[in-house]
Amino acid sequence: MFAGIGAGTLSVLFICGSYIFSREYVRKHKDPVKLSVMSQLVMGIGGVILLWVSSRFYTIEWTGKLCWLLAGQVITFLMGQTAFFAMLRRVESSRAAALLGLKILAIAIIATMIGKTLSPMQWLAVFLCTVAAVGMTFSGGKIALSSCLWLFMAVFSYALCDMCVTELMLLMPGKSMLINSFGVIGICYTALGLAVSPALFKYRMNRKEFIDVLPYSALYFLSMIFLYTSFGLIGVVFGSIIQSGRGILSVLLGIVLVHYGLDRNERRVSPLKWVQRFVCAAVMLAAMVIYSLS
Repeated sequence: MFAGIGAGTLSVLFICGSYIFSREYVRKHKDPVKLSVMSQLVMGIGGVILLWVSSRFYTIEWTGKLCWLLAGQVITFLMGQTAFFAMLRRVESSRAAALLGLKILAIAIIATMIGKTLSPMQWLAVFLCTVAAVGMTFSGGKIALSSCLWLFMAVFSYALCDMCVTELMLLMPGKSMLINSFGVIGICYTALGLAVSPALFKYRMNRKEFIDVLPYSALYFLSMIFLYTSFGLIGVVFGSIIQSGRGILSVLLGIVLVHYGLDRNERRVSPLKWVQRFVCAAVMLAAMVIYSLS
């Protein structure tokens, strides 16, 4: 369990940094779809490398189940990524990252619909995550209805994507979850790169855009390595609750960046609002503790 928690924590550190760079790209270039496409192409290169590394340890058996899960992961991931980037047009990165805590509610709902059972204490953890995410909504300016719809699409897409990833991890024959994560990330991001490659006929990337997309892609890719390992070790629900801890880190990062004037994307709010964001993020962390003890 501790290895899974550690992997999830490392994933949180990398993904919070990636959100800052993604919002900066959207602010500069005004095109979340292009960010999604180009970042997948960059990460596709990393996917090919990890696929080669995993092949040194085991051979992936291409069953019908694996292919269906891979297709589901690719479709839901692209939907979630595009929706999240669209939301970032109007919602600052520190608040957007915390709002993704609503993903745990989506996962719990989907898990219940397919016959899985959560204990009362686990449902309490899910409830706390949801309340904290809603509280985060009111910690700054109003969120437009369109942004709420993008958020809804993002969390349910990501929830379905995470469930596909967990099943893919269980199909890998490697002896360690880290090596298994290499195989899953390898096939997923190679497939994602191939899926978006036809978009090159529409989109062209100049040197400046490539430089702007590279930091986000690198940090996000590293985050996924540890996230997939976490899902394989402790499951998708608990792994997602740990991901809710990114709310605290994203709020702290937001405070630091605003204080030093390093992030023009963060909305200027009162100190009381920052306290509210931190309290909401702390509630998400408490949910993680409750879930781990239940």
